[in-house]
Parts: sequence; C-alpha cells; structure tokens
Amino acid sequence: EILNRSFDPTNNWLRVNDAEAFRRIHLNGKSIYVPTIDWTAAVTGSGTTSQGPTEGAITTGTTTGSTSRLYTSLFVLGGADGIDFSKRILWGFTVRRATDNADIIARWQLKAATTEGALAAAGIGLRAANLTLTGESYGTSGAFTSTIQAMATATTYGILIDHEPAVPRIRFYVNGVLQATVTTAGNQPTASVSNCAMLISVLNGAGTANGQSDIANISLYQEH
Repeated sequence: EILNRSFDPTNNWLRVNDAEAFRRIHLNGKSIYVPTIDWTAAVTGSGTTSQGPTEGAITTGTTTGSTSRLYTSLFVLGGADGIDFSKRILWGFTVRRATDNADIIARWQLKAATTEGALAAAGIGLRAANLTLTGESYGTSGAFTSTIQAMATATTYGILIDHEPAVPRIRFYVNGVLQATVTTAGNQPTASVSNCAMLISVLNGAGTANGQSDIANISLYQEH
C-alpha cells in the first residue's frame, strides 16, 4: 500500500504511481491546501494566537484556566460551511508542542463546532494531553485511541488521518507509519455536516504553565 511505502526517488514504480494517484485525486474528489491566514481567533484569560501563511500557533499564557483557539470554515468542501463525513476524507498536517507542561491539553480537530473541548458531535482529530498524542473520533459516541506518539518538545510530527466510512475505519498515521485504527462504527462520523470547522485549541488546566501548540502544512481531500 502506497501509504506504507517510504519515498525513494529512484524507484520508477513509485514515481509513476504517485503521478497516477495525483490524477485520480483530482478526478475523484476535492483537494485543497489550507492556508493558516484569516482564521478566527478566540482566547480567554492570557491566551494568544498568531498566524502565518502556512502555520498557526496558539498559547495559553500563564493564567490558570486560559484557552486559545483558531478555527476556519470548510465551505469549499461541503457547502454551507460543511463537510461530508459519508465520503472518504484524508487530512494531512504537521503538529508541534513547544514545551512540557503537565496541565496542558492541545487539540487538532475537524468537527461540527467551534468550541474548545473534546468531540461531542461528528468529527475526527487528535488530542495531546501534555505530550501524549492520541487519535479522537465521534459518530454517535466518542472514542480515543491508544497513544499514537509520545511527543518530544519542539519537534514536528507529520500526521495523516484517513477517514474511510465505506469500510468503516479511521486510520491515524504519524510520520508515515500507521499507529492506530478506529473500527467501531458508532465512533465514526458518517453524515454530511453543516457548520463544520477545522480547529486547533489549547487549554491550561489547573496550572500556570504557558502551553503552546502549532499546526502547519495542512492539506485536505474529500471524495466526490
């Protein structure tokens, strides 16, 4: 399977099939690169946000209970700011946690809400409880995977979430390696959802640490 192959520029089979995959992507679905400019910012307490063309960063500051989030609508894919979870979705991006803070929870989500917090309606995403990264999904109920990555501070990780409702399954890849799969149907979104957002958030729980979380290099594909 191409997702599990390492890249080798001298391998003609991979080069030809990568070109074929690119052709099929554009014939069979919608593929967009998502810039991180003009996202909506929302903070509480001492939270801050910053945005550049390819990277968004959020911090809590040192005030206990502070939150910070950035989010953007997805009208390009589904109309009415929506996304169709009944179709296959591939979501690729990079993530980073800057510091080791026991009270920090960071999230990267596609969901039918713009609020900070665990998925409580249709969606897919990731959660980092301090540096412990897990996959997250919600259909009629929610689920977290086992740990998919013990993160190191100030280290970038490449993520691919492959939502495949026809199977059904959701696969979570880190740096090109499959780390977890959700197979329980009730834990997977399967319907078209309006008012869906791509969102990153960070929460400072009971402590006073300044938690920081980043997202960059975002691409999104949805089958027709």
